[in-house]
Amino acid sequence: MDDIPVDPHEAVTRSRDKQVGLRLPLAVDQRIDALLARATEAGERTNRKELIAALLATAELSGEELGRMLRQYRTSKVGDVLLDRDDSEADVIQLVSHKPGPRIAR
Repeated sequence: MDDIPVDPHEAVTRSRDKQVGLRLPLAVDQRIDALLARATEAGERTNRKELIAALLATAELSGEELGRMLRQYRTSKVGDVLLDRDDSEADVIQLVSHKPGPRIAR
């Protein structure tokens, strides 16, 4: 692992980035899309990368809070994770599976 010199006063949005490999449950992926839609509806011009980075960069959680959050996530059901659902009483939920790569707004 190499050390990389970074100016602590540089804007984080313009600082060097790193590819992160993640596999997320489809329900979590759809929650990201729903949060992105909410930000867009509020007038923000953003994308999934920036939204996730903003959520992580601004989270100020203690170890105990993180533990509670992890335990809540581990016991969550698919329906608990989805936002803005019209089918909350449905026995089966249809999730959209996107291919990797940039998404085109429709």
